[in-house]
Amino acid sequence: MDLKDLIMNYIIASLMISLTTTHIITSLQLETSDLISLASVVISALSLVGALITYIIKSISDYNKKIEEMRPNVFISYENEFSYGIFNQRLILKNYGKTTAWISSISINPPFENKGDADFLANTFATIKDFPLAPGQKLDTVIGTSGQIDETIIKTKRDYIINYESEDRKRQYISKYTVNEEGYPVLLRVDKSKDVIEIKNSIKTVSEELKKINNKGVEIKKGKRKQTIL
Repeated sequence: MDLKDLIMNYIIASLMISLTTTHIITSLQLETSDLISLASVVISALSLVGALITYIIKSISDYNKKIEEMRPNVFISYENEFSYGIFNQRLILKNYGKTTAWISSISINPPFENKGDADFLANTFATIKDFPLAPGQKLDTVIGTSGQIDETIIKTKRDYIINYESEDRKRQYISKYTVNEEGYPVLLRVDKSKDVIEIKNSIKTVSEELKKINNKGVEIKKGKRKQTIL
């Protein structure tokens, strides 16, 4: 029963109690003072019931909000980048929510097709079944690349349907949307990862050492020339 049904039931129950109480009071043919006392008791009882139902409604509402805040939230996105002369296309499956998502099924329509002959297993996400995806966890797969040979995907409008369950497997969710791949930008990126920085530093160090060796060689040659002249 949702919140709207609970409120409606409360209104109907209140009306029934009021009508029943009115009928009972009328049939008893009580004195005015007794009627006032009985009415006070009935009103107090209705107020207590109303307060209790209001508390229940608020508790249910707060619980639903908490569940919504803590729910998993799974989407598939693209990453198109041009880095070090190579163009890469990746598909990224990620849980943006705060709890684990159990992936039931993923549908991608139409399936990916590559312009070249390479097989990147671009449709591999569609094979995922009953797979847990932790909060913040992501899976990515290469769907195309372009270097000397064009192996990029054929761009089109693609429909995505992701069915998944909550961490306790009691609630079901669905992410359904369409992506126009023509509208995805290509980003020019320079890799700043730790490995690349270390490689750059190593190359710089080697270059400096080679300069020192070269300078020493020049000095030695100059010394030998002076001795020969003398």
